[in-house]
Amino acid sequence: MRIFQAFTVAALLLTAPSARADYHVVSPSEVDLGELEIEHNGAASFDHLPANSGAQSDTLELGTGLTSWWHSEIELGFDRDSGQNQPTLLTQLVWENTFQLSEPGEYWADVGVFAEYGQSMTRGPHAGANEVTFGPAIAKDIGRTTNTINLFLTRQLGPDQTSQGLDVSYAWQTKYNLSEHFSPAVEIYGDAGELGRSPALSQQQLLIGPVAIGAWKLRDLGLGNAGKLKYELGWLFGTTPASPNGTLRWRLEVEIPF
Repeated sequence: MRIFQAFTVAALLLTAPSARADYHVVSPSEVDLGELEIEHNGAASFDHLPANSGAQSDTLELGTGLTSWWHSEIELGFDRDSGQNQPTLLTQLVWENTFQLSEPGEYWADVGVFAEYGQSMTRGPHAGANEVTFGPAIAKDIGRTTNTINLFLTRQLGPDQTSQGLDVSYAWQTKYNLSEHFSPAVEIYGDAGELGRSPALSQQQLLIGPVAIGAWKLRDLGLGNAGKLKYELGWLFGTTPASPNGTLRWRLEVEIPF
């Protein structure tokens, strides 16, 4: 029944005109009913060529669990293109959803579905397409590690689309669960291009690097009696000519029970 409900809601989302890609691996079990989440994701790229350096992406998100298996967020996306003297623009308004299809540990792997819709907020020379993104999020614990993979398809919509196909992106995270405050991880992010028309690997974006992940109780930081502050901080190395030499990525999230 839960699988049927999740796919029904996802199908309704995909009939709308998602969204921008963030450097964040989606967990299939990150549904927190009874908690308000305030989140910021950011990424900044660096390259030896000035024309390929300086790109930055930032999001501000507000989310909560709508049911025990459905987590939903509203997100504002800000972007700056690479190159000198580029403006930072509000580029997208995003509705992001994660559907948990199994309880953690119930099956061989934990499975979820991700679906989001992004409405372009730019016009004129900076106009962008609306987008819809969807696909599975799968996680598996092996020893003290948690291994998570995302396989997403993105379809552009609207008059400003530059592609009519499905773009294929993927992300991988292997995290060693050392402690609540600090756990080291390795992450991979790639974009294989349009489904059925993928360019050569050298022309695809592929980044890999170390990430620190952890959480602190707000009361331990003197910021309240309940809730958590979660963080992620990493450096991603570009492995192809189409990728920036390096990308700094970060994430801060405050969880407040209600």
